[in-house]
Amino acid sequence: MAQQAVLEPELAPLFTDKAPFQLPEEFKEGFAKYVPYVALILLPLSLLAILMGGGAALLSAFTLNIRASLSMLIIVASLIVGALAISGLFKRTRDSWTKLYIAELLYILSAIVSFDLIGILISFLVGLFILFQVRSKYVN
Repeated sequence: MAQQAVLEPELAPLFTDKAPFQLPEEFKEGFAKYVPYVALILLPLSLLAILMGGGAALLSAFTLNIRASLSMLIIVASLIVGALAISGLFKRTRDSWTKLYIAELLYILSAIVSFDLIGILISFLVGLFILFQVRSKYVN
């Protein structure tokens, strides 16, 4: 098995073995099949949103809103890592799953920096649950 990513050994049991329910195999297969196409559509839209409105957030560092600027930079890093995963998602490689996982952790970090409690809960509970449930579909 490939080397595990940061916090993966600790989080995996929470979202797989100890989870209150498991996703059906059909959902896991559908997710693995269609998520690369969804990523191809949403990535350019996310980048466009950052260019249009996010530039102002990055400039907010000059107005002493460091948290917003730091959060935006972390989101940009998350998008870059997610973009690097797209080619591997079509091939269902373990490396692409790891990149998605790291992108999700970065997004959670961004929510923590900006004190977005709802974003933290949704990303942690829903995002990581789905990622760990479909992890078996991504192999080397």
